[in-house]
Amino acid sequence: MMGVGTLIIFIAVILVAAVAAAVLISTTSNLQQRALVTGGQTEEGVSTGAEAVSVMGQDASTGHDIEQLEMLVRLQSGSESIKLNNTAVVLDTADTSQNLEYSGSDSSNSTHYGVSYVKRGINWLEGYMGRGDIVKLYMNTTNPVGENLKVRIRVIPRTGTATIVEFTTPDVMTDQRITLWP
Repeated sequence: MMGVGTLIIFIAVILVAAVAAAVLISTTSNLQQRALVTGGQTEEGVSTGAEAVSVMGQDASTGHDIEQLEMLVRLQSGSESIKLNNTAVVLDTADTSQNLEYSGSDSSNSTHYGVSYVKRGINWLEGYMGRGDIVKLYMNTTNPVGENLKVRIRVIPRTGTATIVEFTTPDVMTDQRITLWP
């Protein structure tokens, strides 16, 4: 009798240990999957973004102020493609702040920025900035930007890091088209 009772208790302990091991393995697998997803999202958030190459200003009238800005951008090294519909451009000057959305073309106005592809990468796709693409962003200012004023442009993708370019306009602007940054 004593041997049968001990055998039953032994089998019960083995079953409880097997169930506990299965729960631990299942939990570990679930946590590993979550960690992989979180790691991928973190990597995308840190590495995705645009890199500013240059900023030009253009005067559409005969005054000494800038009415349109052109910013040349490309992807940062290791970045995933950026969907332009999910990318905002914020243009700050001393007296205004504009939140611009993608216009879907190369035309721009006071609420939308335009885009033209200077160079198309291997996997070029309209409305995206991909590896190898060099893109020109066109922005119209709400108020003309005069001489010796500070300007900040932020390109903000939905996921990833924002690109910030700050510059001060020249003391004297006599040309129709001038380089503002770098």
